[in-house]
Amino acid sequence: MTGRFFLKRCLCIVLIGLACGTIMIIVQRANLLNGVECMSIDFRFLRRGTIPVNDKIIIIGTDEEALDKIEDPFIFWNPYFAAVIKAVAKGGARVIGFDFLQTIALKDKVGENDLDGIMTDAIMEAENVIMINLLRWNNAVNALTAVNPLPRYQYAADPDNIGFSNLIIDRDGRIRRQMLLLSDVEDNIYAHIGLRIIAKYLNSSIDKRGNHLWVGDFAIPVTHDNEMLINFAGPTGTFPIVSFYKAWQSAHRGDTGYFKKNFHDKIVLIGPGNIYSQDFKPTPYYRSRYYTGTRQTSGVEIMANVINTILERRFITSLQLWQAIFIVLFLGVLTSFASFKLSPGFGGISSFAIAAGYVYLCVVLFCRYNLLLDLICSVMVVPLTYTTVFSYRYTIEDKEKRRIKRIFKRYVSEEVVEELLQYPSEIPLGGNRVQATVLFSDIRGFTTLSENNDPQYIVSLLNAYFSMMVDIILKNKGTLDKYIGDGILAFYGAPIPREEHADLAVNSAIEMVSNLAMLSKSLALDTPLSIGIGIHSGEAVVGNIGSKRKMEYTIIGDTVNVASRIESLTKEFKANILITEMTFSRLKSRYHIIPEKEIVLRGKTKPVMLYRVEI
Repeated sequence: MTGRFFLKRCLCIVLIGLACGTIMIIVQRANLLNGVECMSIDFRFLRRGTIPVNDKIIIIGTDEEALDKIEDPFIFWNPYFAAVIKAVAKGGARVIGFDFLQTIALKDKVGENDLDGIMTDAIMEAENVIMINLLRWNNAVNALTAVNPLPRYQYAADPDNIGFSNLIIDRDGRIRRQMLLLSDVEDNIYAHIGLRIIAKYLNSSIDKRGNHLWVGDFAIPVTHDNEMLINFAGPTGTFPIVSFYKAWQSAHRGDTGYFKKNFHDKIVLIGPGNIYSQDFKPTPYYRSRYYTGTRQTSGVEIMANVINTILERRFITSLQLWQAIFIVLFLGVLTSFASFKLSPGFGGISSFAIAAGYVYLCVVLFCRYNLLLDLICSVMVVPLTYTTVFSYRYTIEDKEKRRIKRIFKRYVSEEVVEELLQYPSEIPLGGNRVQATVLFSDIRGFTTLSENNDPQYIVSLLNAYFSMMVDIILKNKGTLDKYIGDGILAFYGAPIPREEHADLAVNSAIEMVSNLAMLSKSLALDTPLSIGIGIHSGEAVVGNIGSKRKMEYTIIGDTVNVASRIESLTKEFKANILITEMTFSRLKSRYHIIPEKEIVLRGKTKPVMLYRVEI
């Protein structure tokens, strides 16, 4: 019985944990908590803080100083960009990423200069400029189409040196990932400008193999949509940014030493860096209490983070689907076990510890190993399981325990009640045949005592007597059946089966008789109380017996009748305790026992051997 109950309970625990885990897996796969999960990614970035960046990456930003001091309108800055590009290239830059898109040709001549021609010449002379285009959704063809820079620029740069600058914006407006490959309506494949810059830097091609993009010996893990999580090194300003105005002034002066010192063998990114630009987006570091007052990150800095993620091989990896599912189910089952074993308070503490431990694990794995575990759904399975378990316990399991406690608290000790509650399914409340020992006790001369004393005195005497006797019975793991006048009916071996039920009954009887003198003294009785106890062992029926209006947990059967008749013989044999041979044969401890007499009880045909227990 115990084994079946244990297996049944374990199965229930596992099923609840798996059910709650399955619910959260469905929520996870449906992306119902995707927004909160994204916030958890930001939290991990903030806990990690900034990390070192690759010293090969440097940015030239069109800052506010350039806007203030360059008199020409920004649309006519081609000569300034051309001068900087030429100077950076001569300074030994490996790759130049140009994060501006010009799609409309200027007049062939503004003043005496061909502005587009000046820019084209600079691009051709540098031979290492990567330009941007955009891929926009075209409703007419229901696909992406490319918005390219001027044909002159495309020819000067080479079509292989053009990459898209589209950003992937999550629902909360933040940038956390980057698409590295896209195709247009004609199935032309376009690479992100950061990927193009890496390919140019390594003098390598871009290849897709399985779940990785290969550039040289760099294997970039991507999703089936060719997305890569950007491992942001920090908030805006993490990468070194050179003032465009300062760079232009150095180029204008012909200061080649400046460019060789600062840009030799570098990846140089030229892009918007002023507050008036619309090319700023929030990242995981924006508007956090750790970086209060920081502004959003410019597009060229986001590009730098993409390049840095690849060059430093700091790829953020996620678990496979089966691994993520296993974690959710494991947390559900673990919480279920903890909640079933503990009280609601300690269960809540243990559940909180499980959730906090998992959050800590997620943060550590992200900070140290760039491993991104699903956090929110995995953590949410803990309170869901905790609530489900205690709802189940309250409505089903604990309800049964409360019923058991209500029934048995009048009959057995608290210790036995707690023992019963451990195995509620093993209690046959509807009636069951058991091997038990029945104890019947009665006060001798109680009728005379009642006639010679005040009723209130008799009641107080009985209350004191019953309190002491019942305490002894319960201490010896007996079950109090009922009071019959001044008599007590108790039994041993039920509701919890016990092999030593005969010894427990005899121990109780010896203690009951031994304590009578102390009770008589405390009550200041003229004549000490004397009791007779009859004990018999055998098969009996135990269970809830009665009517719909009133039921009692009691014992019935011939074993009870024999014990009652044995008790009535104690006066005749002048013995305090008489036991039958059935009880004597079951005793395992040593007692001072004397054979008394073999006798045929009233209503019986077979004789019963009686034994006297001496104290």
